Amino acid sequence: MRLVQLVTLLAISPAVAMAQVAADSLTDSTRVQLTTVRVTAARSTAVAGGASAVVVRTDELRSSPAPLLDEALRESPFVLVRENSRGQAEISVRGSDSRQVAVMLDGLPLTLGWDHRTDPSLIPITGSSTITVVRGLGSLLNGPNAIGGVIEVRHDAPTTNDAWIGGSVDGSGALVTTVGGAGVLAPSLSIEGGLGVRDRAGVPLPGSAPDPTAHDGLRTNSDLHHADGFAALRWRGALGRSLGLTVTAFNAERGVPPEELEPSPRLWRYPYDSRYVVGLSAASGIIATPFGTASVDASVGVNAGAMRIDMYTDRTYTTVNESEEGNERDVTGRVHATHTLGAGTLGAAFTTSTIDYRESTSGGIANFQQKLWSAATELQWPVGGGTSLAAGVALDHSSTPRTGGRTPGQPPIDAMGWRVGASRVLSPSLLLHASASQRSRFPALRELYSGAANRFQPNPGLKPETLLGIEGGLTWHVTTPADGRAVFGFTAFRHDLRDAVVRTTVPNPSPPPTSLFRRVNRDHIESFGIEMLGSYTFGPGARAISLSGDALVQQITIRDQMAGLGAHHAENNPEQRGTLELGVPMPLALRGTINARYTGTQYCLNGSTGTEGALPARVESDVAFERWFTLKSGLFQSLRALVSVDNVADVAVYDQCGLVQPGRTFRLGFMLR
Repeated sequence: MRLVQLVTLLAISPAVAMAQVAADSLTDSTRVQLTTVRVTAARSTAVAGGASAVVVRTDELRSSPAPLLDEALRESPFVLVRENSRGQAEISVRGSDSRQVAVMLDGLPLTLGWDHRTDPSLIPITGSSTITVVRGLGSLLNGPNAIGGVIEVRHDAPTTNDAWIGGSVDGSGALVTTVGGAGVLAPSLSIEGGLGVRDRAGVPLPGSAPDPTAHDGLRTNSDLHHADGFAALRWRGALGRSLGLTVTAFNAERGVPPEELEPSPRLWRYPYDSRYVVGLSAASGIIATPFGTASVDASVGVNAGAMRIDMYTDRTYTTVNESEEGNERDVTGRVHATHTLGAGTLGAAFTTSTIDYRESTSGGIANFQQKLWSAATELQWPVGGGTSLAAGVALDHSSTPRTGGRTPGQPPIDAMGWRVGASRVLSPSLLLHASASQRSRFPALRELYSGAANRFQPNPGLKPETLLGIEGGLTWHVTTPADGRAVFGFTAFRHDLRDAVVRTTVPNPSPPPTSLFRRVNRDHIESFGIEMLGSYTFGPGARAISLSGDALVQQITIRDQMAGLGAHHAENNPEQRGTLELGVPMPLALRGTINARYTGTQYCLNGSTGTEGALPARVESDVAFERWFTLKSGLFQSLRALVSVDNVADVAVYDQCGLVQPGRTFRLGFMLR
């Protein structure tokens, strides 16, 4: 499928405008529900201060009864998820690098750490209620380094007693099980908890993809054994006062599929990769002051992990020639306050994070530390006539007191940020919005100082990236005759990323391998494009016919004037992506869905030769059949049964050179609630 076909897909897909806004700003008064029927991926939008977000309900995802975050995001619009050569999943929004997108769990950042990104293929979302996808800079109050988007996983406090049991099995024998429940102990006190277990021998290899050591049709070294649990205790008092404690943890053992056709691929395994997150939050509720009303909320969290990488001599994975261990502990605190100013609202936030990392290799032990803080304020003000304005400024700071013995270290750095936005309601069904912003991202400890097991050359001279973003769009939602409901719109954006950190190759003074990767600051990366998302539903309730789609068309240009190079392609970032899904009622109260996902041409860098290669555009499709059963008595109220086939045509879709997505996968699943 080429660009012309993608444009055809867009033409028949209803679309809705999306911009960015902090999850804190989402309110019922600004929320617009994209009309859906039961058992579809529910999406809604909210607009405040000239920005909006996509909200996805996790209980209606089809990838798994207990999905990991990367599985959920692959079902979400506008988010590119891809596997890298370390076996990790990376996230990109609007052509951004994975370190420019913040991932937050109930308000606590998971991406302020050793690498300034989190691996969503390990992050469990057991028991979560929603995932909010914010594209670009939606708010300055989310803390440092959130410049390319925010993805927040939220656990809402239960209001009734609940319990669930779910499970699935696929054609390769992979098993997923989950169990959990919630209880209201008193009118103001609730408790919730759950467990999830995932076990697979590997992921299916598409028939046309090379893998000389594949076994039983599964990709080499693609097994996963993962267990997680979470618990939450929440108290809510009068006028919005609250206290909350959330604990979540996981432990995993997994393989890293090798990069096919790469002369020196990573032959790695993670014997263990574990993490726990503890968050404590408190809110003052509404406080009367001489100038109006105010509220203050505060949170503190500990995000700690430990992992080990074993590196093998060959693809039999029997002889370890080197190992690396990492122990990380990040402590983050945040205070957020709001105060009314006449008809407007003034908000302010201070976020601080201390990141400690201990790296152990055959060369010894190295200790690293980075300290980040951010102070920001924003004002939202209605000016009448359905128009609302927003503006804010931020000051961010980074220092690296411990550099693992590598000198010289990076000196302390300060960076200013700003944001302005506006929205206008033209009619009950039509909303316009626009915003502009600028903010910087500080390089992570791993980017500055780590050799990544002799794959990278450290570069302590890296400067912060600075993103200037401009966007504007509209949202239009209507009810058509004969019980039809539709949403239509789009968002246009332009990003200019200065001093972008990109990967290059340099000669290795002591091969093998013959070359090393090195991160450097390019002059800038320019991108512009449009995003579209929408739905159309015709008919009543569960018997409705639904059509939904989303698409991104963008152009990304990298310009490196310092090196005297002309424009070249962005790595591992297709410039066209889109999905189209049709849902129809079927006999026996079944509901069938079929969707197609288009991934445009993308380019990748060969680690051995340093040359650029092209990965052709691909289309893959999934089908699913599901049914809800109402249970009349007992602990559970409903049963959801699901049969699905992912990648029906067994198409080889690559995340980057030599790393292919799973082939055809048949799955049976259920969820009792």
